[in-house]
Amino acid sequence: MGRNRFAWLSTLLLLRAAAFADDPCPMNASRPAPENAHLVNEVLWAGQPENPYPPAAYRLVQGVGYVLCTCETGSCIRKCCPPNAVYVNSKCTPLNASVSVAEFKVPKFVNANGTVDVYETDLFNIVYEELTCNGKYKLDPSVREDDIFQVNKAGKLLDESGKMIFAPNRFCLEQFSELNYQILAVVCSPENFEISGGQNIFYTIGMMLSLPFLFTTFLVYALIRDLQNLHGKSLMCHVATLLVGYTSLIIVQFIDDSVDKTWCIFLAYILQFSFLASFFWLNVMCFDLWWTFSGFRPLGGNIREDESKKFIIYSIYAWGCTSLISIITLGMEKLPYLPTDAIRPEFGVTKCWFDSDLATLLYFYGPIGTLLFSNLLMFIHTAIGIVKHTRDAKVLRGSESQKNVDHEKQRFMLYLKLFIVMGVNWLAEIISWATGSDGSEYVWYVTDIGNSLQGVLIFLIFVCKKRILNLLNKKLIPQFQLFKTSTKTSNCTVPSKTSSNLKNTDTVEMSTESTSNSTNNQLHDF
Repeated sequence: MGRNRFAWLSTLLLLRAAAFADDPCPMNASRPAPENAHLVNEVLWAGQPENPYPPAAYRLVQGVGYVLCTCETGSCIRKCCPPNAVYVNSKCTPLNASVSVAEFKVPKFVNANGTVDVYETDLFNIVYEELTCNGKYKLDPSVREDDIFQVNKAGKLLDESGKMIFAPNRFCLEQFSELNYQILAVVCSPENFEISGGQNIFYTIGMMLSLPFLFTTFLVYALIRDLQNLHGKSLMCHVATLLVGYTSLIIVQFIDDSVDKTWCIFLAYILQFSFLASFFWLNVMCFDLWWTFSGFRPLGGNIREDESKKFIIYSIYAWGCTSLISIITLGMEKLPYLPTDAIRPEFGVTKCWFDSDLATLLYFYGPIGTLLFSNLLMFIHTAIGIVKHTRDAKVLRGSESQKNVDHEKQRFMLYLKLFIVMGVNWLAEIISWATGSDGSEYVWYVTDIGNSLQGVLIFLIFVCKKRILNLLNKKLIPQFQLFKTSTKTSNCTVPSKTSSNLKNTDTVEMSTESTSNSTNNQLHDF
């Protein structure tokens, strides 16, 4: 009984003063030393009867006096939330008085079936504090067999075989309401990935470099009216979503545990929506390229009306599908009557993103992989169509037919570059996520950094072209000619209205010359 009371009082008297000392106590947990505390040869004697405390077990705090390090004088366990609070929808929430929840007890062993055994209530000093490390995740043996864990009497987290995987200051235990108040461990991301940390720094720097290039690309197409055709509008939508996505991802990199979980969850939804939208607009542009080269007839009306109708349809598809996935994600998180084994996103539980691999696959990488695969099929079919057109041009031997084939090849190569830059990099990202790191993460560094520099690559492909720069020159400083105008027209001339199976607007460079109805082109980013 006395020991139990001592543990309870120790918990209530935890001080933060030791956190400001040069050498704080483990887990910043301490309690005042008894009034009779005194030093004898660097050993602190205190209590009744007096007990010796070695230097590691006490601190001298200015204005407070001697404090005993709670986790040095006994075993400590960190509870993620305050007393009478648990994790509800990824945040610490006070328990409702009408809800009956089992007492928090430190588990000895947890496997896929739940807690196997628990310790006595008074064995550990409980520290009520969330983890303050960068990057956390939950160990859930019911989802991942490798997450089976046990806690020893020293307060260390062990794996199934008994090997220590986390020290007491690197994990906390908490009850999760969505798992029937099952107690699980939330752990800090391993610290031994020093190179991975360096990679994250370069990844963040790459995204920061991409932001001004993405903004400049969007601004160029917004300023030059001649570029605001079907292709230009699609490109602007794609660039805008990447701009929002990269900005949100950079902010997430600097979020720590002191930030309100609401902001973390909000940014997670923004990240999901923006990146999914960018891939749906990539899919739109690939589809439009495939549609054009497949020889389908326009929707009806003149070219401007046709492109306006198509852009409305494309917008409904891209924004609508993205919104639908986001709504489903939100519903799976918030709806209270879902089965306990439902795959919830769990944004903000351990990080500002999905908490499990299954949720990431279902709500993010799954749709992206499907879109990339459909893009690949459309590229293959388009390549076959180009080969067929090349053969037809050789038979016809007409300059106009050959010109159309050249336009097809150039336009296809433009989008092939974009597919390699965007699609292949993200495909590698999905593969690296699916296979895990396990020491092979070095292989994916190039594609990861390439993904972060996509804004730069888009700028080089769509803005750093002589014709675009000439248009920008005429728009901003028409009195000076900074770029020479090429006398060749093969890259800018609009195909004749009599070109077979191609609309007269399908030019590689989105020609803006004063040929009637030629300003509405159908190029894409991906």
